[in-house]
Amino acid sequence: MKKLYLFNPENDMALASASPYYMAPANIKKMAADLSALPAWYAPAESGILLADVRQKEWMEKECRLSLPMDWAASLASYYIKVYPWGWNPSLLRRLAEAGFSSEVLLSEEQMKRVRQLSSRLTAVELLPRLRIEQTIGESFALSNFEKLKSFLSKDAELLLKSPWSGSGKGIQRVKGELEPSAYGWAKRVISSQGSMVVEPFYQKKVDFAMEFHADREGVSFIGYSLFETDSRGIYKENKLLSDKAIEAYLVSWIPLEVVHAVRKLCRKELEDIIGGDYEGYLGVDMMICQDEEAYKLHPCVEVNLRMNMGVVSRLLYDRYVCEGAEGSYVIECFPRPGEALRFHESMEREHPLHLEYGRIKRGYLSLTPVFEDTFYQIFIKIK
Repeated sequence: MKKLYLFNPENDMALASASPYYMAPANIKKMAADLSALPAWYAPAESGILLADVRQKEWMEKECRLSLPMDWAASLASYYIKVYPWGWNPSLLRRLAEAGFSSEVLLSEEQMKRVRQLSSRLTAVELLPRLRIEQTIGESFALSNFEKLKSFLSKDAELLLKSPWSGSGKGIQRVKGELEPSAYGWAKRVISSQGSMVVEPFYQKKVDFAMEFHADREGVSFIGYSLFETDSRGIYKENKLLSDKAIEAYLVSWIPLEVVHAVRKLCRKELEDIIGGDYEGYLGVDMMICQDEEAYKLHPCVEVNLRMNMGVVSRLLYDRYVCEGAEGSYVIECFPRPGEALRFHESMEREHPLHLEYGRIKRGYLSLTPVFEDTFYQIFIKIK
């Protein structure tokens, strides 16, 4: 009678599709397979972890330096009493139902519709104005037709156009003035297929971070901060492995800590009101510190990620397995050719050997996911 955890990184794209027959592209399927052991780092002991490859069980038991007492599952087995995916979507529900899971284990059709609604960027549009206090910045608008969108366009203002549902870091266009033909066609398709478009001013970002929460029927609780980096396109790169205290010390070099704390308290309260017990699991609210003329201000709601996310994983990982006060990075890497991940892994083990202190990581390199000759995706940490 165990709980089953599984990694389905296609979740955001599956929600955008909304089809129970959605099929992820080949590269995302490969990512899901290579990284399928990831939930072992945040699931409770003795949980079931769905692996994509029988080799991964042996690797996690023999190559991983830390003890992870998990029930490594080779296939979906319907005797699990609870399922905890990376995120819920209609195609996952179909897959679990076909594997024999009972309706008591799965979301109902109405629950799934509500989770999909809450997973839209329209939730961030609703939450943002509720978090706007002194020394914060940010506006976001949901437009239901193309004529309203055109009225926002200006030669002088840079805007971000966001589709309500899309893959993580995707579905975003940065525009200024009249839309280029490609952006014009994309915007028309999004409004037609998804019913609206989110429009926001472009801000001069200095820092990316998030507040991470857990929701259940009792309410919403704050579990910690995550500090992360994105590339020039806004796509996630890595998390910094730091204590909550160290992250607060970094943030206070930009904005007053009382502003952070006030937003944190308000965010928990407003999330409870918006979610209303309709979602159970982890979620994150992405925020950023922006330069506004001569001052720095907090943008308190860039995105709401209503699912497990890398910020939560890095937070729980640090708190469970890393020595207090240590610092490092949590990195997702994609290797373009067979063998490159394995060579990288072997090199990092030689150059940055892992050192433990009282069962926690003091310094060094550790791969969180198995690495073989045919591995293309890997998640690893490096502690200084």
